[in-house]
Amino acid sequence: MFGCKPDEIIGRDVLEFIDSQSRDIFMEKFLTGDETSFKINALRKNGSTFAVEICSRIISHRDNRLNLTLFRNRSDSIPAEPAEGIVKECLGTFFDYAPDAYYLADATGKFIDVNKAAEKLFGHGKEDMIGKSFLKLNLLSPDQIRKAAKYLAVNIFGKPTEPEEYVIHRNDGSQVPVEISNVPAQINGKTLLLGIVRDVAEKKKSEDALRRAIGEIEILVEERRAKEENTTRASNIKRT
Repeated sequence: MFGCKPDEIIGRDVLEFIDSQSRDIFMEKFLTGDETSFKINALRKNGSTFAVEICSRIISHRDNRLNLTLFRNRSDSIPAEPAEGIVKECLGTFFDYAPDAYYLADATGKFIDVNKAAEKLFGHGKEDMIGKSFLKLNLLSPDQIRKAAKYLAVNIFGKPTEPEEYVIHRNDGSQVPVEISNVPAQINGKTLLLGIVRDVAEKKKSEDALRRAIGEIEILVEERRAKEENTTRASNIKRT
């Protein structure tokens, strides 16, 4: 659309791709943070302009607020879709291919949808997970289920929960430490939960390595202190 390769776009200011006559309108709409749709003129690499419809929305990803923006060429012969439909389509793609495991669950904890990363992490196919819960799939041990149920109750009352540590029991019998956080969302008049599950196995390994390193340093310091004390004691005895 812009006549650029990906590495010619990544890291550049989005305004460089907006016609100078449309930049004020773009910034006014873009900075509101609300889901919005508007029409302006964009700018290609070769300097030519073309009409686009823009749909913009603020999303959260890995503790960051990002602006998800779609550009649709208005000169295309394909009939334009409603802005809401474009956003849902793009967000659906974002959900499916997010690097972390995402799931959508109802108020009872049953999975309504899961993404590809969740299938890989849990070791279950989507068709096996839909309509079942963490308990039904034996993904969590009984003591962890009680903990998860407590936080589920908090979510149902409309409050998000910070990442909590759990151990997932995968379908192949292996276990993996994770952090799970849930965000309640009103969809079609129902309170649903968007869950984010992050594999923290590497984080745990790093923490364990750090603890071992600190332990080894403490031992070395203690040995050196003891050696210095013995040397001082021997020197005092010799002088006596």
